[in-house]
Amino acid sequence: MLSALLERGPALQMAEAGALRIEALGKRFGALQALDGVDLAVQEGEVFGITGPSGAGKSTLARLISGLDRPDSGTLTVGGRPFGTLPPQARRVAHMFESYALYPTLSVARNVASPLEAPGHAGRWSAAQQKKRIDEVLELAEIAHLRERLPSQLSGGQKQRVALCRALVQDPSVFVLDEPIGHLDAKLRHTLRGEIRRRQNRLRQPTLWLTPDGVEAMAVSDRMAVLIGGRIQQVGTPDEVFARPANVQVARLIGDPATNVLPVTLSLGEPCALTVDGALPQPISTALGERLALHARGGRLLLGLRPSELALRPPGTGPLAGEDCLDATVYAVEPLGKHSIVSVQVGTQRLRVKVPGRADWRAQQPVRIALRGERLLVFDADSGALCT
Repeated sequence: MLSALLERGPALQMAEAGALRIEALGKRFGALQALDGVDLAVQEGEVFGITGPSGAGKSTLARLISGLDRPDSGTLTVGGRPFGTLPPQARRVAHMFESYALYPTLSVARNVASPLEAPGHAGRWSAAQQKKRIDEVLELAEIAHLRERLPSQLSGGQKQRVALCRALVQDPSVFVLDEPIGHLDAKLRHTLRGEIRRRQNRLRQPTLWLTPDGVEAMAVSDRMAVLIGGRIQQVGTPDEVFARPANVQVARLIGDPATNVLPVTLSLGEPCALTVDGALPQPISTALGERLALHARGGRLLLGLRPSELALRPPGTGPLAGEDCLDATVYAVEPLGKHSIVSVQVGTQRLRVKVPGRADWRAQQPVRIALRGERLLVFDADSGALCT
C-alpha cells in the first residue's frame, strides 16, 4: 500500500531547493567544545546520515542548522545563499526533535498539521490540500488510525512517529531528523527507513538523518559522516566507510556487529608471531608477518577484524590455504536464527565472530579463530588511523 502511495508522484509543492553547505562550524558550551570545524555539503534530494556516539555533537549540529542556537564560528548556506544569520522561522527547517515536543492538548492530526499553520506556511494550501498532505505522512508512518488521539494516549514509539510526520509534512529548505526511528521496534524501523529514504530522494530538499546507530546510518544514507567528539572523522558512501574506516573509532561504530579491534605485538623471526596481552605468542605465516611489519610501531599494531570475515575451527586444526589462526576460548554464544554471534576470549581481549546457523560451541570451550590476512584492517598503534 505504501509503495502505491509513493508511486503516485510527489504530492508536495516544493520549496525553493538547494544544497546545504556547512563550513568550519564551531560551537562551545563553557569548557566543552561541542563542535569543532565541521565541514559538510549535502546535495539536493540527498539523504545524508550523521552517526556518532552519545555526546558527539549531533543534536548541537541540528540546533545550529535550525537556528535554535548560534554558532561561535563558521557559515551555513542553502543553494549558495547565506542561511546561518537568519532567525529560525525564516530558515524553514523541518526539524524533528529527539524529545518529540508534541502539543499535549492537540490530537495526532492537529499536531502534524501545526507547522502548516505557522507563519511562512499559513495560507499556502487549502484545507483539502492540507488534509491530503497529513493523510499521506500518517499513512507512511502507519499511524493513520491514531489521528484523533491525544499524545497522552500514545506509546513512546507512536509519539515518535507523530513527531516524524510533523517534520515530513512540511515543505522546507532542509529536513533535519534527529533520531527519527530510534524508539521503534525492529520490524517497523526496517520498513520505515527504506520508505522514508525513498520518499526523501524524490524531493529536492537535502535531508540530514542523525542517529547513534551506525547500521541505521548505513542503511538509510546516500552518503554519511561519522561525528565523534565534535569533529568529523570521515565522510563517504556507506560502502566506503565500511570498507575503509578512517580510524579505530569509526571501525568500532560501523557494522553489525561492529569491527573488532585487537591490540597486538608483532615478533619477526622463524616463525613470526603475534602476542595479545595476557596470552602466549601465537605463530603466524611469514606473509602476514611481513605485511604487518610495514606498519608496526615498535612491534605494536591494532588489527581490525570484521566478525563476518572470521571463522571458528576446532582446537588443533591447522589453517587452510591463505589463513592464519589464533587460539582462543569461547566466552558466550548468542543464537540469532540464521546466524549466531560467538564471543571468544584471546588473552585479555574479547572478540565477536559471526557464524552461520546455530553455533555448536559452548562457553569455556577451546577454539581457533581463522582469519585471512588480505581482509584484515591495520591501524596505527598510536594514532589509531587506518594504515594504507
